[in-house]
Amino acid sequence: MPTPSAARRGLAIGAGLLLAAGLLTSCSSDEGDGTDLVAQAQEVQYRTELAQQQEIERRAANLPTRPAGTVVIDGNTDSSLTRDLTSAYVADGTVTTVDVGHSGEDEAFQRLCAGEIDLVDSSRAISRSEWEACRAVGLDVVQFQVAADAVVVAIKSESDVGGDCLTTQQVQDIYRAGSPVTNWAQVGLDEVPLSVAGPDTQNKAFDFFGRTVLDAQQPSLVNLRSDYRALDSDRGSRTFVVGSARDERIAGTNADRQRVREQLRSEVAAQRQVVDDARDEVEAATAEVTKGVRDQRPAADQARDQQRLDKANAAYQAARTKLVTLKASWTRAKRAADGSAAALKRYEATRGHLSYFRFSYYELFEEQLRPFEITLPDGQRNCVFPSQRTIVSGQYPLSQQLLLTTTTRSLDRDDVSGLLEFTLSHAVQEAEDARLVPLPDAQVNQQLAVVRGEQAPTLVVPEEDKAAVESTKDAEPVDEPAQ
Repeated sequence: MPTPSAARRGLAIGAGLLLAAGLLTSCSSDEGDGTDLVAQAQEVQYRTELAQQQEIERRAANLPTRPAGTVVIDGNTDSSLTRDLTSAYVADGTVTTVDVGHSGEDEAFQRLCAGEIDLVDSSRAISRSEWEACRAVGLDVVQFQVAADAVVVAIKSESDVGGDCLTTQQVQDIYRAGSPVTNWAQVGLDEVPLSVAGPDTQNKAFDFFGRTVLDAQQPSLVNLRSDYRALDSDRGSRTFVVGSARDERIAGTNADRQRVREQLRSEVAAQRQVVDDARDEVEAATAEVTKGVRDQRPAADQARDQQRLDKANAAYQAARTKLVTLKASWTRAKRAADGSAAALKRYEATRGHLSYFRFSYYELFEEQLRPFEITLPDGQRNCVFPSQRTIVSGQYPLSQQLLLTTTTRSLDRDDVSGLLEFTLSHAVQEAEDARLVPLPDAQVNQQLAVVRGEQAPTLVVPEEDKAAVESTKDAEPVDEPAQ
């Protein structure tokens, strides 16, 4: 049955239409035939609209009655917060029975507009055709947001590939199966090699990215390019983009290590000359000792020759020992320098590496990751940066809103409003626990005010009708009573 307020509204509309039609007919009776024809046409129009309104009220009266003590939710409930929140609601001691289905969004919206269920769990807004189906039976649609989610497409922070903005089509072209894109120049940026990676199929971001970017209803690896590196952790994806922390640390020492290696190389070369000179002195001293013996020099002279030889041998051995030590140090320095050069090469090679992450993970490492702003191919939502505000509002193109859609008919039921109040009151904490994007407190409180009856609900208007409504408001501002 329609609510008393809906019935009163329908009767008032009908009475107003009849009154307007009668007034137009009477006012035009004294005028010419042209005016009579206009009035008659308007009367026909008003009577048609009245008949339509009466038909809507008849259909509303035939809607199935929603049983007291039971709330039925259907939609995309397997990948949202609904099951956890309803379980917590039941555990909190409510006497309301909550029936949670999972038939998908399309069927759930059909059931809502047929009056069979109370709430639709979805990651999309109601479509125009679904909205019209609800309106055809006198159901006004109300939408509540529980949380949001998004993926961020990012390269390494402080790196540059020639731009900060990609269209959703370009992101799809980069990642899709059969993609020929191997250089950033192919999407209009710099001549930089492009390599892609991302989560494997076990990561929730994989399904979200596949549905949102690749338009795959059931995403799998076959939807992605053959050289896509599916990594088993967010950390692995981050390392692919920014390089390992170890490589970064070692690469940072490369200049010092190269300097030490070159310094030791020079010292080894200099010490080799010292060894050669010491060897020459040993040979010269040996020759003098031999000659002194042969020439039968005085004992004192032969003693001095032997002292010279002993000194030369000692110097030669010391020089050789120092050379061995320097060569060992140079070998270690060369190994370290080669390692740092390789680490630097690996670290620099990550320039142009691209991966995607859930927004909640990106926030933890935003100093390491450089996200692309995203724009729609038609120029709408130009270059939107991923933030809590743009994601919650749905402005960021690679985001989705977690919604609960109901009707004013169901919202008037205490069972439904009680569940919604509990859900919204706990949504922020549940969203954080699930690594989703929580709503700001002000938005939560505003929705709670609607659920509690402290504020009139804002009825859903199809997207294509909003611009016309807003332009009318701007052109002819009027004071209207609150709904």
